[in-house]
Amino acid sequence: MPGTALVSIGCGSIPNTGGGWFSAGIHPWDVTENFENQIGTLEALLANPRVLAVGECGFDSLKGPSHDLQEDAFVRQAELSGRCRKPMILHVVRDFDTVIRLRKELKPRQPWLIHGFRGGPEQMNQLLSNGFQVSFGLKHNPQSLLQVPDDFLFLETDGRAKIADVIRSAASVRNQSIETIRSLIMNNALKFLSAGD
Repeated sequence: MPGTALVSIGCGSIPNTGGGWFSAGIHPWDVTENFENQIGTLEALLANPRVLAVGECGFDSLKGPSHDLQEDAFVRQAELSGRCRKPMILHVVRDFDTVIRLRKELKPRQPWLIHGFRGGPEQMNQLLSNGFQVSFGLKHNPQSLLQVPDDFLFLETDGRAKIADVIRSAASVRNQSIETIRSLIMNNALKFLSAGD
């Protein structure tokens, strides 16, 4: 998988590109009252070997349907993650208490990765100690990026940046070489994506 990206397709169809790797999920903004129909679509997508993870899914206290509806859809996706043995990629805005509670309640075997993490080191360490992993983009808290252990370093573009720029920024903050950062994120990504096997 070197040199490739994991692209989130929501519950849309897999692009007919002949290649590529994807995640599929019901983003909290897109959860509908009849999300069970979305779950059926998602389950079919997750059967495709090119779909390696569930997500983005999660919670957004600023946008989307009610918290209860977001939680119901999230729990169903966590169940699918376990059944399909694929890790989850989480979108979480101002609702880390809920995902921490659900991780404790559901006790998933698959890893959960918080994407686009911008919080401080204290919040990051709380997440790491509760079994989460965190991914950083160009916009991040430098202290969190500096303090995240090598084995838990994940970087992303969120579709808005070039990965080379994200890697260069992380290398500068962490005082590590670009080659070291590349190696770390590739190894960590491979471990994350194969954790359910």
